Amino acid sequence: MLTYEKQIIIQSAQKALLYEVSCFPKPGLVDPIDPGSHQDMDLYTFIDSSVVLNTFFERFLILGEETKMEEPTIVFMKSRALGIAAENEMLTATHQVNTHKGAIFTLGIFLIACGRLEIWQNTVSLIQLQTVIRQLTKKLSEDFDNLHRKETKSLTWGEKLYLETGSLGIRGEAMDGYPGIINKGLPFYHQHTGTKQVKLLDTLLFLLLTIEDTNLLKRSKNMAIYSEIQPLITRYFDLGGVGTSEGKIYLDLLNRLFKKNNWSIGGSADALILTIFLDLLIERNYITM
Repeated sequence: MLTYEKQIIIQSAQKALLYEVSCFPKPGLVDPIDPGSHQDMDLYTFIDSSVVLNTFFERFLILGEETKMEEPTIVFMKSRALGIAAENEMLTATHQVNTHKGAIFTLGIFLIACGRLEIWQNTVSLIQLQTVIRQLTKKLSEDFDNLHRKETKSLTWGEKLYLETGSLGIRGEAMDGYPGIINKGLPFYHQHTGTKQVKLLDTLLFLLLTIEDTNLLKRSKNMAIYSEIQPLITRYFDLGGVGTSEGKIYLDLLNRLFKKNNWSIGGSADALILTIFLDLLIERNYITM
């Protein structure tokens, strides 16, 4: 039964998607006034995607609840078909544009964990949530088994990255329980005293310094891109972030630079979505820091 308490969790996931796309200006990303480095999408593409995914957020949550006594890795394997169905629905709604594939993966895992822990009945800690996330995803690295047998042209970006660098990308972050987000990004966001707009933008760029954004690596075609990006973002915070006039001017310069180089920080955007989702649940006392 979909109770009011469960609806709050599902709505929080959808809110997180909408909050992320609504804040602006975001360097290289789609926002209400600028498609950034993504000429094939706009604000409305993201709204369309956010609406159709709501049903799948419910299904992830219920899957977690109904299988809470089953072995976690088996539950995760079951969830993959649901994730693919969500991606297909997203692509239909957006005319084959990938708006939220990363968010489907991450929010799906967390919604399953919320269902297993029945957080609408008993408040849980972030540590408890991380423990379940690790249990669900501990076999994710098996995705990279036998890659040498695949044709190069059929490899995904994540698979190519693994073969070239050994990086597990978003899979590795999941297997570790998303420490960059939960231990760093979320406290930064939660403690920020600025307006929602300011804290969203500052947290986005803080996350860029905190996690490995494989989308940026892919778009830049430069495995050493962080040596170029980190000083730029550090300068943003030295100026006081978007809450200062100097920071606003600098953020506009960053956006122009990102667009010029076709850079996109979609991984950081996905991390912001998860950060928002968790903070909304903390506000509702479903989760404690």
